[in-house]
Amino acid sequence: MYKEGLTVWYSVANLERTLEFYSGKLGFEVVFHDLSSGMAMVNTNTKDCIIGFSEAETVEPATSSTVFEVLNIEEAIKQLEADGVAFVGEVEHVPGMAKLATFMDPDGHNLMLAETLTEL
Repeated sequence: MYKEGLTVWYSVANLERTLEFYSGKLGFEVVFHDLSSGMAMVNTNTKDCIIGFSEAETVEPATSSTVFEVLNIEEAIKQLEADGVAFVGEVEHVPGMAKLATFMDPDGHNLMLAETLTEL
């Protein structure tokens, strides 16, 4: 019934600022950008996982987190901080499972990095 892949969609206040964050700071590829509709999409680091954006007058930041897997969380944090990404709090450790680091996009949507310590 389901096709492979996943799309996460966010409302954003400023599409250009959002694309600069997701492509310029996170390094994701812009695959769709339509100024007339105020919509855009980026390819993430995960096959068939796309994040879409719609410009909106009112934005309620998502409180759930979109999580990006990394090989080494400390190295990823250093690289993203050098690109101007600010993290919230310290790296969280889930014993025997993962290390997690939280940050936000320009509209306050929660995002996370995860370094898996044990395969599920």
